[in-house]
Amino acid sequence: MRLCWFAAIDLANTRKPGVRPIPRLSFLLAAAALLVAHPAAAQKAWKTHKNARFGTSIEYPADQFVAQPPSEDGDGDRFVAADGGAFTVSAINNVLDQKLAALTAATLKNRPRDEKVTYRDHGPNWIVVSGRKAGSIFYERHLLSHRGRIINDFVITYPARLHNVYDSIVKRMSRSFSAGVGINTGPP
Repeated sequence: MRLCWFAAIDLANTRKPGVRPIPRLSFLLAAAALLVAHPAAAQKAWKTHKNARFGTSIEYPADQFVAQPPSEDGDGDRFVAADGGAFTVSAINNVLDQKLAALTAATLKNRPRDEKVTYRDHGPNWIVVSGRKAGSIFYERHLLSHRGRIINDFVITYPARLHNVYDSIVKRMSRSFSAGVGINTGPP
């Protein structure tokens, strides 16, 4: 049996002995609260973006972010949102042959003074750095791939006041972020 949303409201308002009916407005507010609690689910148009040169890919909410003109050398792509959020997905050849420890040190070195790193994590071939800067939250994930020959980067910033909206979005984006096959690369 299928019900549409207005039938569900009517069901919610069905009177039972000793049970007070739920006002329609309260029911709608409760439904809206579910979307706020799970904002990544509220994003309807998730797409996968793949960088042609390096093969780096990521899922992102296309109904929220708009692609900007590509970089001239094809190493990265930038997306912006009307609410002040923005992210880049890029990759470079690891010409310095940095191992994960050196990549971590370089990522943490010379950060802006007004920036505060509040979270760090790492895995066998990746690091994450996150924190706050001037009313914004930043999140960076750096991934060594192709036997250490490529450094893939995902960097997103968004207004701190919107962290409830962005936290689950960033989580999904970060989990989907991966290396791949591109014009300049073979298999990861």
